[in-house]
Amino acid sequence: MSEKRLVLFRLEGCPYCKRAEKELDKAGLKYKKIEVPAQKSERKLLKEISGQDSVPVLLDVIGAKDQDDDIVEWLESQ
Repeated sequence: MSEKRLVLFRLEGCPYCKRAEKELDKAGLKYKKIEVPAQKSERKLLKEISGQDSVPVLLDVIGAKDQDDDIVEWLESQ
């Protein structure tokens, strides 16, 4: 797999975010974590970038992957 620049938008204590992080770590991928505000109304950057306000969101050079199942599925396909 070629190295990609990955960014994971996450929220502390979010079980879906933890699952996504676990799978990224298991795959040995490097990624940057960006903590989002607890209030969805304050997640303007996330909404602007991905079109949604829920987490986790994984951005790569190809595009956004949302929700932990999508992230895990994408990782398994790589």
